[in-house]
Amino acid sequence: MDMNTDQGGLRSYFLQSIPSWARESSLMKKGGFDIFEGLVDERGRRLMLEEAMKLKIAGCRSEVVYSDAEDVRGGSPARRFHSARGGDVQDGFYNSEWTMKFLRSICGPSLNPTGQRGTFSYYVQPGDHLAIHRDIETCDVAVITCLLDVPDPKGDGGRLCMYPTRAFEPLSSIRATPERGAVKIRLLSGQTIVMLGGIVPHSVLPTAPDQHRIVSVLCYRL
Repeated sequence: MDMNTDQGGLRSYFLQSIPSWARESSLMKKGGFDIFEGLVDERGRRLMLEEAMKLKIAGCRSEVVYSDAEDVRGGSPARRFHSARGGDVQDGFYNSEWTMKFLRSICGPSLNPTGQRGTFSYYVQPGDHLAIHRDIETCDVAVITCLLDVPDPKGDGGRLCMYPTRAFEPLSSIRATPERGAVKIRLLSGQTIVMLGGIVPHSVLPTAPDQHRIVSVLCYRL
């Protein structure tokens, strides 16, 4: 992205690219993310997990060793995990009238799904991870539901690592000092995080040995 990527330049970029009603939303006022119980109920979680397990065979494993030089958003962060396209059960949640009404109430009135389907991500091998990044241009808001996380790890394995106080810093600066401002979140099975992933830098920390973590990932545009 051809732009000044110092803190002032990033702030100006986001102020211009994100609608004012989104910048003033309740989600932004909470730091750009919030965690919710019950957006996907227990029956829905089980059905979505069953779907994720069935579709895993049609997915692919992604391994990128080095992050590219992108400092704002939309690059190719270092990563190692398996992913698969979603199915009918996930679709029902992604596009439902209730889901859209709720997300618009916390993000802004013009939020819409990015596409027809979401994805499932599988962090099931030791060290599976997703390095520090902001989401691609078509994913202003990410909705991630944890479908499975076993065994219950005691350390940081598989945690989401958010940087709400460093939203206007270049990614290279955050990668150089990854502990500063880090908010590490254990998203439990059945919990959903809604985050302004196109603004707030974040990562998924490497999974622990024998840890199996499966999440539903949905993207929306403002």
